[in-house]
Amino acid sequence: MLLTPHLLVGAAIIANVQNPILGLILVFLSHYFLDVFPQKEYLIENMKNGRWNKSWPDFLKVFTDIVLGLSVVFLTIGYSPLILVAVFIAISPDGSTLLYFIFPKNKLLAKHRKLHNAINAVCENKKMSPFWGVTSQIAAVAIAIFFLL
Repeated sequence: MLLTPHLLVGAAIIANVQNPILGLILVFLSHYFLDVFPQKEYLIENMKNGRWNKSWPDFLKVFTDIVLGLSVVFLTIGYSPLILVAVFIAISPDGSTLLYFIFPKNKLLAKHRKLHNAINAVCENKKMSPFWGVTSQIAAVAIAIFFLL
C-alpha cells in the first residue's frame, strides 16, 4: 500500500483513541490490517536489488508520498508530538523493509520481511484486478479523513 493511507489511518486512530499507548499499538497493527487488502504499490526494484545509484526516482516517490500524507494530517488535525510518533509508527513496517534491503543479513529484519510479505500476499495471490488495489486505498483515505475532520 502507498504510505499516505497508512499515515492517514494512523493519524485517525491516534486522534480518536483516548489512551495513547493503546492508540499507538492500534496504529502499528493498522499497517498490517491495511496490507491485507488489495493494494497498489511502488515498483522499487532498484532498492530491492541494491542498485542505490539508480534508486533516486524511487526515493522521490516515497518522499512525495510521505509529504502528501503528512500535509493532509497536519492540515486536518494539526501537529503534536503524539501525532508525529503515530504517523512514524504507521509506516515503520515499510521502513523496516527498506532497512532489510540495506542490511539483508539481519535476522530480525529478515523475519519481519517474511511476515510482512506474507500479509501483503493475502490478496495478491487471489489475482485481483488492479482496480481493487486503487479502490481499497481510496477507501482507506476517505474513511481516515472522515475520522480526522
